[in-house]
Amino acid sequence: MKNSQLYLIITQLGTIEHRSLGQFVRSPYHNRRPELITFCNLLIKSAQTKDQVPNTREYYFGKIFPGQAYDDKKMRYTISFLNKLVKDFLAIEQLKEDQISAQRLVAKAFKKKGLSNIYEKEIQNCLKLLEKKPFRNPQYYLDRYLIGYEDYELFYKSKKSSGKIEEILPKLNQSADIYMIATTLKLGCSWFSFRLKEQPKQYQLLLQKILDLVEDQEAYRQVPVVELYYYAYRMLTITQDDSYFKNFKHLIEQHQSAFPVEELSELYVLAINHCIKQANVGNRIYLEELFDIYKKGLDAEVFLNNGEMSSVTYINIAQSGLTQKAYDWVRTFIEDNKIFLKSSLRNEYYLFNLATYYNKIGNYDEVMEILRTITFDETMLELAARRMLLKIYFELNETDALFSFFDSFKNYIYRHKEVGYYKNNYLNLIKYAKKLTDINPRDQKAVARLTEEITQTQAVAEKAWLLEQMRKLER
Repeated sequence: MKNSQLYLIITQLGTIEHRSLGQFVRSPYHNRRPELITFCNLLIKSAQTKDQVPNTREYYFGKIFPGQAYDDKKMRYTISFLNKLVKDFLAIEQLKEDQISAQRLVAKAFKKKGLSNIYEKEIQNCLKLLEKKPFRNPQYYLDRYLIGYEDYELFYKSKKSSGKIEEILPKLNQSADIYMIATTLKLGCSWFSFRLKEQPKQYQLLLQKILDLVEDQEAYRQVPVVELYYYAYRMLTITQDDSYFKNFKHLIEQHQSAFPVEELSELYVLAINHCIKQANVGNRIYLEELFDIYKKGLDAEVFLNNGEMSSVTYINIAQSGLTQKAYDWVRTFIEDNKIFLKSSLRNEYYLFNLATYYNKIGNYDEVMEILRTITFDETMLELAARRMLLKIYFELNETDALFSFFDSFKNYIYRHKEVGYYKNNYLNLIKYAKKLTDINPRDQKAVARLTEEITQTQAVAEKAWLLEQMRKLER
């Protein structure tokens, strides 16, 4: 049972949802099978207490149908009935959160019953509810279309008022157009940003037509959601023109209240990824832009998901601030945002960021105090910490500690298979750091040969740092 879909769903529900599900299953309107009440209660108890009872179909059958011989067919039907009931419960819970869809369906029900006067009142309430919401994202235009279509269907079928149809159709057309244009542009960004295989030709053709339409018709560019996704797509595809990024960044700031936080977060991620790519090809001004976007994203709370910040984001924001030498800001960020990390990861990532901060300001004693007392469970974090220590030992000329560290670092790499692709990068870092330590600076030919060897080797961690140390030896 523990591997069944039904059990998995119930384990993912919270305590309040468990209570609501129990009430739902007990309601005779939704369920007239008393055995499902018993079955549901047993599964909820098992999910909440992580019961160590034999979690088999036979065990549950004995509890649901005491005194009866096990009947696999009957048990499978029981599981199927409860599974459907749980899905119905989840659908209703989702509808509670989507007030606009719920209100539209109420209006639709009155329309079906021929209660046109009540329908008119309810559909107007639905429109008012939609317009009260601040969001003007693609979903807004889809909802506006669906609400408008209820009116269109009513008056089209009644054939009583062609004037009403003339009033409805332009609004319906506008909502459908904006939804389709914005969504097509948004999906174009997704194909590109996720580095998927080339977009199928039919989608490329539609996307190109829409791009041409948006550029030709100024009216569409005056709709924020279209304008935003248009500049996002152009930013991603025409990287040599900085104006697309600047316009996109400006529009995010100007219209961020028009998007729910989940979608706003996606827009910020597009801008962040673009800045990183541009910085990686040598456009250093984008490092400053990246830090600015991170700060604005923090203000807009787009980096929190259900009250949690991902550990990767926590590190990336700190690194971005350190690159810009915003040391006081970074220290405050590290302290203020550690509470948003998942509790199981909090201490590791907090200490790693703290060590990185101390390293950047040159307080090597604090760095070594932190890194000597902790081994990170996360392999990539441990590798980054060891890179940091290697450079500190070298900079402080602690030769004995450095040579001992070379061996322990190499052993760690060979022990941890998950290093995978990066194995040669780190082994080459150790190899060239050793050669750098051993080299005679008076032998300029040897210095030149080693510099050339490091330059020509592709897989080397901290390559820029190694070459910087070599330049110090050149005369």
